[in-house]
Amino acid sequence: ADAEFESVEPPAEVVAGAPGLHRVVQRLNVMTVPDILPWVKENEFLLATGYPLPSTAIELAALVSALDARGLAALGVKLGSYLEALPREMLQRADQLAFPIIDIPQHVGFDDILSQALTDIVNRQSAVLERAEEIHRVFMRIVLEGGGLPEITEKLSQLIEGAVVVLDDDGRVLAASGLAEVAGLLATAGLLGEDGRIVVGDALVPQTLVLASGGVRCALAPVLAGSMRHGRILAVEGERPLQHDALIALEHAATVIALDAAKQLAVTAVERKFQSDFLHELLSGRLRNEREILSRSRSLGWDLGRPLAVVVAELERT
Repeated sequence: ADAEFESVEPPAEVVAGAPGLHRVVQRLNVMTVPDILPWVKENEFLLATGYPLPSTAIELAALVSALDARGLAALGVKLGSYLEALPREMLQRADQLAFPIIDIPQHVGFDDILSQALTDIVNRQSAVLERAEEIHRVFMRIVLEGGGLPEITEKLSQLIEGAVVVLDDDGRVLAASGLAEVAGLLATAGLLGEDGRIVVGDALVPQTLVLASGGVRCALAPVLAGSMRHGRILAVEGERPLQHDALIALEHAATVIALDAAKQLAVTAVERKFQSDFLHELLSGRLRNEREILSRSRSLGWDLGRPLAVVVAELERT
């Protein structure tokens, strides 16, 4: 659930840290005590009056550093009798850190800000859920129509407007879309080896990560079916940033690929069972009808209608 600072309408004024206005707001908090740090959270928009804020410029600058270190989105301050102006040291620190500080006019109530921001967050969350459902339907339609890795990879590449590569755990490419266009960038960033394998760090990564290496920004998601992992998906950022619905599409694609891999394993297990049973019947002499033997062998992909030598071996036990 995301909201950006543009949702705080004038007459509020950004007095410092304007380059950080892209930060995402996921929750809101009101500073009521001086020792607020234990209660703040990442991506939070903190509102405060001058009453609980530190009284010295050094302490206010240190507060900005502490809030930024904890990943807060911004600080909104309502000036008044307790604090008439924000000191230069505090504003300079905010500019250095690109941490937005917003001057909230006296006549604007915190309840109005909370109501407006929460409404925006809920609306955005609803849009994200609708987009997630749409993406889910797209991938499920591919699978139900008999599509596999190539079709899923191609569709994901279209959705994120970037290159997509499906890898096994050793970095070998199983399927790709748009890889040729970004191969040079991946090689320069040290992500593409001479043997064609893609090196993306820890093979045991359990969740979706956004990585940046050598000027290349990409996202990595594991392909999991229960406790079994079937590889990973690497999405390389194109014109669209890898955020919001792009990451949702990546995770849905990983889920669908895991389902497809589990299906292929089940089919392979059944085929091997048929092959094993057929071979056992042949070697035991139960099958004597040549036409039946050739028909069954063709259904398993074997060509027995040619000269063959049969070797039966017994493994030595050590």
